[in-house]
Amino acid sequence: MLNRNYYRLAELATLSYLSEGDLLDVVERQEFTLCAWLEGQSFGLVSKTNALLGLFDYNGTVTLTKQQSQILLCESKSIRLEWLPIQEPERIKAIADCRKQFADLPNRTFSKLLYRSDVPTSLFMACGSVGEVADQLASLNHVKEKQRKALEQGEKVKLFDDWMSLFVDAPVKQLGIQPIEIKPEQLRFDIRKLAEHFGPECLKQPERFGFARQMESQTVMPSSPIINQISNPIEPNMETKPIKVIMGALLDDYPTARSDKLWNVLRQDVKQTARRYDTEQVIDEMSQYQIIWFGRGRDAEFIMAYKTFQNQLSAVRKQRLKT
Repeated sequence: MLNRNYYRLAELATLSYLSEGDLLDVVERQEFTLCAWLEGQSFGLVSKTNALLGLFDYNGTVTLTKQQSQILLCESKSIRLEWLPIQEPERIKAIADCRKQFADLPNRTFSKLLYRSDVPTSLFMACGSVGEVADQLASLNHVKEKQRKALEQGEKVKLFDDWMSLFVDAPVKQLGIQPIEIKPEQLRFDIRKLAEHFGPECLKQPERFGFARQMESQTVMPSSPIINQISNPIEPNMETKPIKVIMGALLDDYPTARSDKLWNVLRQDVKQTARRYDTEQVIDEMSQYQIIWFGRGRDAEFIMAYKTFQNQLSAVRKQRLKT
């Protein structure tokens, strides 16, 4: 299997130890977002001032919100989107100039028509397919005027046919956005977000996706013979590993606290400008599931899952009891 960032839901069991029920649960609780695979033409590149900058074709993934993910996965219903967060701009070959193409169409959707040939290099918001759409208000006025003239001239008014034309093929067109339908079978998950949410240990082969080098090594289980090969133990007050130094500071204040309480205390500490426990500002981010921190010189990034924190905290406790 080739390394990718986005996978079909049916591939979950091949890549991870998670079940479909695990994924369904976090999406149902709106704690996790999915993606959708999209293939289409004439998507609109739109500026921050709502100017249409050009059109492009796209075969790639788009980001979904938590609510959209829930509807698609948990309710198995399709959704229609006018605005699309494009995740893989590298899949866009070019931006086409559409100023001449739409010059004669009434435009009440975009602030103006411009052209920018540069393809964005990071995630950006685009709109659905741009082109002729029905101008319902103008079409309604057109039908009313047509009927008025027919009555004045004593002609037969085809009420049913005229009103049906508004829904089948509106006589007046304008420039607009055609919503894109997203179906449940288009759902994908981002392997990076999966590892971020559940921890890299949820993956069967984390090294394939670059997580093994970043993960803090798990504490060796007692059954391993390596546990008896420790030499030159470091005194607790001489600990040099930054996360263990932080653990020691936590245990100074909360010597009998459980690991989950200490985890939450540290999470609150990391949010503070002046930190009590992480005094060296080592931790860059800390979520409910993991700690992201930097090694010496801030040139090496590490990820520590809660389970690893729990194991290392236990090791620090034992080391303190020996002294």
